[in-house]
Amino acid sequence: MLPTVGITHNDAYPVEDGIVRAALAGLAKIRMVEMPTERLAGDQEAAVAAALRGVTALMVRPGYLPRSLLVRCPDLRFIAMHAAGVDKVDFQATADLGITVTHAPGGNAVGVAELTIAMALMLIRQLIPTAAATRHGMWNDARRAGTELSGKTMGIIGVGRIGSLVAERALAFGMRVVAHDPAYTPEQFATRGIRWLPFEAVLESADLLTLHVPLDPSTANLVDAAALGRMKAGAFLLNLARGGILDEDALEVALREGRVAGAALDARQMEPPPVGDTLRALPNVIVTPHIGGSTAESLTRMAEMCALEIRRFLVGEPPINDASLASAAT
Repeated sequence: MLPTVGITHNDAYPVEDGIVRAALAGLAKIRMVEMPTERLAGDQEAAVAAALRGVTALMVRPGYLPRSLLVRCPDLRFIAMHAAGVDKVDFQATADLGITVTHAPGGNAVGVAELTIAMALMLIRQLIPTAAATRHGMWNDARRAGTELSGKTMGIIGVGRIGSLVAERALAFGMRVVAHDPAYTPEQFATRGIRWLPFEAVLESADLLTLHVPLDPSTANLVDAAALGRMKAGAFLLNLARGGILDEDALEVALREGRVAGAALDARQMEPPPVGDTLRALPNVIVTPHIGGSTAESLTRMAEMCALEIRRFLVGEPPINDASLASAAT
């Protein structure tokens, strides 16, 4: 009997399951498992656990995997995360239960980097209020001068696959690029046209500050009120990584007081944000529903990477991108 491979999905998070089906043809049966985007409530967890009964390997597009769910899936031996981030998995639980976890680093890097530059342009050229005013017939009143990316300083916190691509694109726009990432040396940055600076110096010098670090205990609330207070007056902030990196309450205060000129947020502390969320209502804030990696090309690449990892597991080969190693390194 063929083993069963599950694929999580929902209407907001579709998946290229045809790629997985083709890659695993003759090796496994495929079961589509509807999974909420948010953390599971008690009744939801019971339903998902029932849907995962008999599943040996699981490709996770949406969904959190806490210990309470994993212990209810005794057949599960392998998880392929359809993402670069690994913060939605309880790694202590997977280690205790003998479950291997992989991820797809770099699969969505181009999409996130391109959206970062797009949002930088939207902020600095004030495109959202301009387009809104024009739509309402205020042609002359909608004209805003804005400024240019060229000659400005892009500050990047985290220069892995995504941050590196953001740096390349910022340099192509004629920007100066300063960055902080403890995994690299100033000399390594210099060969790429980037100036390495301490974290606080990046905050103080950036006209646009963009965050590209994983969410883990060392980065949780990394950009808090104190960090925001060190940013250059009138600078812009972009977060296309994980919401927990940024203190959103402190950001809202800084925006309302005019110390931060604007913000672009593709990742939020709570997704979706709660009813009555005041941050997204501010006129100088752009909020998108965590779509950085949601391009046709990114979805294809990540499905291919997950399918390859599951295939290797099914035929007894070691994983290529062991997510437990990525988790331990962050």
